[in-house]
Amino acid sequence: MPIKYDKQPIKISPQSRSRAEEALKKIELAPGMTANEVVDAVAELIGKPIVLESTVDERFKTTTGSFAITLDFVFIVFRGIDPRSYQMHSLFHELGHLLSGHSYCERPAAAPDADPTQQLLWNDAEREAEFLAYRIAALISRKPRSSQAFG
Repeated sequence: MPIKYDKQPIKISPQSRSRAEEALKKIELAPGMTANEVVDAVAELIGKPIVLESTVDERFKTTTGSFAITLDFVFIVFRGIDPRSYQMHSLFHELGHLLSGHSYCERPAAAPDADPTQQLLWNDAEREAEFLAYRIAALISRKPRSSQAFG
């Protein structure tokens, strides 16, 4: 089971897990794939190109990423001031929404200074996207899981 940053497992329903695993099978991820290759695989699956943008816009001070679906393409924006590994996680989280068939990413109604764990995993859609973000990273990693933490 994927573990989020505070060492707690990401719990999703059996139906969500089944949908997530089926979606992952359709994009055929493999060790060594780049983030761009993952984006291309998701774009092919959903039938629309995906446009990525890194931003330092002040409106993204407390939001790490978001996506918008248009008639012709999907636009994913993520915070450019974050470390590269966190940007990739944010990207994979947004791709997780698309793989799950979500049409938008809801922001929690919690105050900006509330516990980040509560803000992040506040509903089923966010838990599904977070689960998929970790699964994508694990599937494309070149290192076996036991050596990931130690380089």
